[in-house]
Amino acid sequence: MPQSHCKQIAPTCIIAALLLLTLAASSLLAVPPSQRETHRVVIADPTSASTTPRQLNVVLSKDCNGFPVEYALTFETSVCADGQCRRVEVTMIWAATGHYERLRFPPDKPLTKNEHTPFTRADYVKLDQILKNPDSVLAVWNPKHLLRPQAPAEEVDAVSMPTPITVKDSVVQYAAYTTWTLWHWANGPIVPKLRAITNKHCTAAYLNHLLASQDRKGTKYALDYVTEHHPGDARFVKSVCHVLEHGNRDQISASLKFLSRARTDKQKLHALLVESCAKVRPTDCPMILQELAAQPDLEAATLEGLTDKLDKFPYYPIHLILNMIETRKFASTKTIGDVAALLESDNFFIARRAYEHLTRQKLDADTQKRVDAFRAHNRDRL
Repeated sequence: MPQSHCKQIAPTCIIAALLLLTLAASSLLAVPPSQRETHRVVIADPTSASTTPRQLNVVLSKDCNGFPVEYALTFETSVCADGQCRRVEVTMIWAATGHYERLRFPPDKPLTKNEHTPFTRADYVKLDQILKNPDSVLAVWNPKHLLRPQAPAEEVDAVSMPTPITVKDSVVQYAAYTTWTLWHWANGPIVPKLRAITNKHCTAAYLNHLLASQDRKGTKYALDYVTEHHPGDARFVKSVCHVLEHGNRDQISASLKFLSRARTDKQKLHALLVESCAKVRPTDCPMILQELAAQPDLEAATLEGLTDKLDKFPYYPIHLILNMIETRKFASTKTIGDVAALLESDNFFIARRAYEHLTRQKLDADTQKRVDAFRAHNRDRL
């Protein structure tokens, strides 16, 4: 890179470095020493697997409740195979669940690219995105290939080190080896070591805290933990219901399995699921309904509880609920009244589905009149 260009970007790089340092350090400074723990971990340097593993101090910060919040590790590492690169000095921060969160470094020692050119702000942003991806191709990429392509015919980025095009988007330009090295520090063998420390702090209060949080990674960690270590434990039912209602599809599936073991009283379990049906995203509601439909012993209260919430659902969940009732050949004054109310729906498909259901039931005179009026008004559409 031309020297004049380096001079132009240097102030920007320094400012960016100072901003990142200030933001990253502020949370640590806010944690009093009484809420920090130092743990000794043994880590092999990813750039030199043949060397003796290093013993390093990881600092665990806790909140006012004594719950683990994050880990910090300060270390130096080489970022190239030939020893010609300047050693990098950084502090990495992980969430208590072992997921990389951010990076900080001394303001006078910013990260650099080839020819010791400091990272730009855009470089730091890209590096942060890369390090936060535990599924990166860097997990299986041989670092030697960053310097020499495996096949002469493979496309390369010839402007910098000959980085293969297939990995180019997964590294910071002109800093492929630095990216590879820091990714393996952030997502390598240290992750299970950090989680092992967190596991020792997994009280019921902490696990419920994670389950009820907005942190999806923390929620997944806690849900996996209680499923493995506390299957069927009633202490976590309320919090797992929260995950059921707000989690992604994998978490909904895991929550259903946990709740089915935690609630031995099937009627109470079904009542929980009925309440959750109306709170989940409409696209996820069928997962709960299918779980209920698979149960051979649904009580009348459960079926009536479902029809009570029909006005809260779009077409497909309504269709599933009516199928559930029809398969069981169940009908009551309550269910018929709830379904009849759908004849007034602005959604004709919902109204027609309700009409089809009602035509198979034995109806009182008033409800029969409503069905007859619907048929007469929509004769051409039925």
